[in-house]
Amino acid sequence: MGVVTKMEVGKPCEFGRNGLEPDEYKKIIYYLQDEVFVTDGQGIILFLNPTAERICGVKKEDVIGKHVSELEKQKKISSSITLAVLKTREKVEILQQLQSGKTVIAQGSPVFDEQGNIFRVIITSKDVNEINNLVKKIETQNFVLASKEKELDLMKEAFFNNHHSACFGQGLAQVKETVVKIAPTDLTVLIQGESGVGKEVIAKLIHSLGPRNKHSLIKINCGLIPENLIESELFGYESGAFSGANKNGKIGKVELADQGTLFLDEIGEMPLNLQVKLLEFLQDREFTRVGGIKKNAVNTRVVAATNCDLKSMVQQGKFREDLFYRLNVFPIRIPPLRERKEDVKTFAEYFLKKFNDKYKLNKQFESDVMDLLLKYDWPGNVREFENVMERAVVNSEGDFIETSDLNIFSDTLGQKQGKVICTGLLPWKEAKSELQEQLIKRAYDYYKSTLQAADALDVSQSTVAKVIKKSVK
Repeated sequence: MGVVTKMEVGKPCEFGRNGLEPDEYKKIIYYLQDEVFVTDGQGIILFLNPTAERICGVKKEDVIGKHVSELEKQKKISSSITLAVLKTREKVEILQQLQSGKTVIAQGSPVFDEQGNIFRVIITSKDVNEINNLVKKIETQNFVLASKEKELDLMKEAFFNNHHSACFGQGLAQVKETVVKIAPTDLTVLIQGESGVGKEVIAKLIHSLGPRNKHSLIKINCGLIPENLIESELFGYESGAFSGANKNGKIGKVELADQGTLFLDEIGEMPLNLQVKLLEFLQDREFTRVGGIKKNAVNTRVVAATNCDLKSMVQQGKFREDLFYRLNVFPIRIPPLRERKEDVKTFAEYFLKKFNDKYKLNKQFESDVMDLLLKYDWPGNVREFENVMERAVVNSEGDFIETSDLNIFSDTLGQKQGKVICTGLLPWKEAKSELQEQLIKRAYDYYKSTLQAADALDVSQSTVAKVIKKSVK
């Protein structure tokens, strides 16, 4: 039969039977590193563990059976917490001075029997010096941790500043915080924003600040590769998969990104028929090469980017809804430069220094230049800003850049009022080819999208993609 006690009247606590046996409780208390000191309801000492012997400086055989007041008389303890518990019938905490010179925080708790009488008093205590040392240790660890966190923040900030100007503007503070937060994870990220805002920069930062940075970041521009080739570029192909294929087959971008990051740029321009295969890959991280039957597994993180409104494309049937939600696990929107005018001055100073250093110059802005930079809407965003600054630094006369050197309001790209001017004679086919190439390059430079460039020129997307791919070789 187990011993029945009560911590409070009406709440019995049973030992044994589906729990620890009494002998096990004794062993636990015996090895406990805190002092455990037990008396009966009159203050007669019944038990103390080895820690209590050490702290009080007594032997249990010398004190068991004696009243706690004798320890007080012998100055083994400065005051008896047991007597305070017996008097108040409540839990008591005091600071006790021991004969050994130690100061302890002692806590006494009454144990009541069925009639509500104090049956036992349990005393526990902790050496104050040990507590203080523990507090100091925690404070030291917290200080070291805070220093490390500050050092890490500085390193991250330096990383942002050194890698691209688009990452340290005040207008992108929220984006920076998000990048730092999600970089260590494997979440699929969809970066959205207009052309020139720095989507690829953010993708590179997510990769560089994450645990996969020792492996490759593999990029594929879904708008630059002709529709009939993008599947083999993405997933690779087996030997003899189609005419003209490499006899040894080819590894695709997905496979190259194993253990690293796959960056799908201009994802909005991926053909609908290929979106199904990409969705299957995103779900299982498995793929089949063109012309193959074997499933291949890869461990890669996926980051996608687009300047298109994918939700509208879903509604128009131009983009799969299930693929959109699979990619849109963690969306990041990069606001255009016209929505963060506070960054214009920062960018101006950054690019001025960059191009002064590049061309070994020492140009400065005239006083009214900044006003013009702030008034302009920057449709090409940071990419346009960088180009304008480089052109101004190179073309300006003297040591000062004037508003006329910026040349930002005279660009007629996108306006359908251009005229073709012939400066010499060429064979008709050669002239047509040259004009086509120039128009396509100009449209793509403006729209940064083969789909939008094709719409503006009223030609097929594959025609634009072929010309652009040829020009970058």
